[in-house]
Amino acid sequence: MEVFDLLERVEQRQARIIQQLIDHPGQQDLTTIAATMQLDRSTLRADLMVIQQLFQQLADPLKLQLEHNQVHLVSTGQISAARIYYHVLQSAVKYQLLLYLLQHGTTSKIRLADHLAISVSTLNRRIHELNDLLAEYQIQIKNGRLVGVESQIRYFYFHLFWFARPFELNKQEMSDGVIDTVLAKITTSFGHPFTEAGIMKIRIWLFISEKRRKVNELTKVAFFAEPIDITATSVRLMQVFSDPYFEQHLFNHNRNERILLYMFVQGGLVLDTHNQEAQTLIAGATQQADIRQLNQRFLQITQQYFDFTQLAPTFKHYLINTLTQIHYNFSHFQGLFYTTAYADSTMLNAQLATVYHQLLQVTAEQAPRFTRYLAWRYLPLLYLMMHASQVHLRVGCDFAVETSLATAKMDQIRAVLPLNIKVDLRRYNTDSAYDLVLTDMSKTYLKIPAKRVFIFLNLQNEVDLPALKAFLTDHYFAKLFGQQLQK
Repeated sequence: MEVFDLLERVEQRQARIIQQLIDHPGQQDLTTIAATMQLDRSTLRADLMVIQQLFQQLADPLKLQLEHNQVHLVSTGQISAARIYYHVLQSAVKYQLLLYLLQHGTTSKIRLADHLAISVSTLNRRIHELNDLLAEYQIQIKNGRLVGVESQIRYFYFHLFWFARPFELNKQEMSDGVIDTVLAKITTSFGHPFTEAGIMKIRIWLFISEKRRKVNELTKVAFFAEPIDITATSVRLMQVFSDPYFEQHLFNHNRNERILLYMFVQGGLVLDTHNQEAQTLIAGATQQADIRQLNQRFLQITQQYFDFTQLAPTFKHYLINTLTQIHYNFSHFQGLFYTTAYADSTMLNAQLATVYHQLLQVTAEQAPRFTRYLAWRYLPLLYLMMHASQVHLRVGCDFAVETSLATAKMDQIRAVLPLNIKVDLRRYNTDSAYDLVLTDMSKTYLKIPAKRVFIFLNLQNEVDLPALKAFLTDHYFAKLFGQQLQK
């Protein structure tokens, strides 16, 4: 599900225009935008006028400059895209409908239509549209209430609040005595195991849980789609959850409430994987068979390509802990909510793309879930592994110029190097070992094959830069994945 899916059709179009302006800063040609978004120019101009008025309502000097055939979004850097999108979203019918159900639990269509100031027939259409979106979370709206297992209903609302609302708004609304006390007890027991974002996520989860308990008879509902194995849970965390305060104010003496909060702590990506106490909590989840198998699969595939001896032990622990949280989430929760497109895998280096696609090669039955829920999480991990690797290119620079000019040229090269490769540039010395040589002379290097020598056409201009970047990038990845390439 995407945030924009909750908007009306016209609002969706205008939100995507805003997204286009944010993603492509600077002046843009209206004809190009209209062609990209498949709009006629009159519709685009009308939408831009509405967007101009919307920006004027925001308490921030965000401006849309519209002159002749050009449009330019001007920002002071003091407002987030989430706040802009929320300004559009907060009055959307489908969003208001979902908030009403959270607040009231069960209602009649007549009462709901009256609250939303729409006809019952319009309400039926919006409910039908919402049910198409909610199917991903395996829940639906039926007979004036949300139907589905409790864990999925709460997980959906968590995503709605986390992805669709600005951080500062959540911070204002997610503070009360019970939530503050619960967080204080957990952090005191475990030495602050949560990230700052994780603390806010838990606040949202506790807020939603309290709303659900107030308006629903939860002793009669199914919390989970299937029995949950709690034999491998963190004993210490479950002991903290057994605190009488938790039982009285948080769980209402419902064992399922305790299990569900534990599941969210493990699978909500709230734990600081660099924190020793958090690592202890995560260790319990690694004992679950399905989590362990998914972790082992990722490691076995990536070890075929990455030289794990070039990864620091601390990073390996971080990687396993992160994988455990990702896979726990994948195993116990359904649904994905996002605001914008995630990282594009089509631009990957060929070798990195090979690893990535092999990670997604599963059975036909598993493929849709893997591709949708794990692809966007695996990709950043591969980049992290690449950056954490100690592999780097040793490059000797042999230029027929005086030392000061050679040093200046090396600094210029460093300034244009691609950010995703590691290169150590040194003045060339015949007694040193190098992976590559950069030179402006046609000469032979006894220890370096000709294919690993780059000859500048002219040191004084930038004509060689595209070819140089490609040369360094190709050789860096060849070295990074050298173990696999030699097989």
